[in-house]
Amino acid sequence: MKLVDIKTETGNQILEDLLSEGWKKTREYSPVAFDKGIDFDSYELKKDNSKLKFKWTNWFEWEIFGEENELQIIAKKYDLSAK
Repeated sequence: MKLVDIKTETGNQILEDLLSEGWKKTREYSPVAFDKGIDFDSYELKKDNSKLKFKWTNWFEWEIFGEENELQIIAKKYDLSAK
């Protein structure tokens, strides 16, 4: 399951909120990559046994991939639709 077409500002807020709620970054697109935040970005987060993958492009903005129950919580909190 994934959440798609998430506006950049909303996706950034979701990332910030999850990190403040105890989620940990386990992977991040290289901070020194020439296109980070311009054409592409990505993060993987983990909390307990749950994992989420965030992918951003300048064409499609944020997409979040993960377990259905975690994505439903995010979708409800930020008024997003899941696909």
